[in-house]
Amino acid sequence: MEYDTNAMWIDAEASVLSEFMPNYSKGIHALSHAIVAVAPLFVPCTPSDLDCDHAHYECTKITLFDVRAGGAGTSSQLWRHFFKPDGVLGAAIDLLSECPSECDTGRYKGGCPGCIQAVPCISFHEDLCRKSGLQIARRMLGRIKKSSLYQVNAAQLQDENAGSTNSSAGLGTPRRKKRQKALKNASNLVSARKRNIVVGRPSWPTDNSSTPDQRTSVEPCDLNGVSNFQAPMSPQGGFIKY
Repeated sequence: MEYDTNAMWIDAEASVLSEFMPNYSKGIHALSHAIVAVAPLFVPCTPSDLDCDHAHYECTKITLFDVRAGGAGTSSQLWRHFFKPDGVLGAAIDLLSECPSECDTGRYKGGCPGCIQAVPCISFHEDLCRKSGLQIARRMLGRIKKSSLYQVNAAQLQDENAGSTNSSAGLGTPRRKKRQKALKNASNLVSARKRNIVVGRPSWPTDNSSTPDQRTSVEPCDLNGVSNFQAPMSPQGGFIKY
C-alpha cells in the first residue's frame, strides 16, 4: 500500500559502523523502536501514530513516518527534540540501556515488551539487537551535540535555567512553582482540615499539633423512635450531637 505522509530521517553512519558491527541492521531496527516508544514523552501522540522503517538489510538511516495518510504532523514535531538537551534520543538511550526484565542474557538480544517491543512492528519484533542499537544511538547523539542547532538550543536552555534560578531562588518555571505551592498546602494538615469534608468519622485522629481544633466535638446520635428525622449537616462532616 502506498500513500503520502510526513517523515523524517537521520543518517546512521552505515559506511563506518556496518563494517565493525555484525548486527548493525538489527541495531537500526532496535533504535527505531526505542525512538517510537519514547516519542509520546515529547509530542502529543501514541506509539501507533508513528512507525519506522522495518528493513532488515543494508540499512543506512533511521526513518520515522506518520502512520496516518496525509501525515498527522507527529514526525514534523518530533525531529526538533533530537536537537535539544535531554531530548528524544537521550530518552531512547535510557530505554535501550535499561531493560526492565533484563532479558538480554545468552544469545537473545531482542529486548522485551517492556522496552523495544512495546511498539507495533510488522516484522513481529524479529531482527532486533538492543546492544547494537545502544551503540548506534550513543554515536549518533555525540554527532548531534556537535551541530550548531543543538548548541544554540543548549545555550538557550542554560540561559533560561540561570534566569529562573536567580529570579525565583531555584524554584524553576511558573508551573513548577505552582506545583510546589500546591504540595506545600497539601502537607499542611491544619489547612487541609478546613478544606476537606469527612464522611462517617466522628473526629480526626489525634496528632502532635499544638493548634487546637476549632470544630465542635461530634459523635453519633441515637435516632431510635424518631421518624422523618433530618439533622442539619455539619460543614466539617461527622454527626451533630443532640
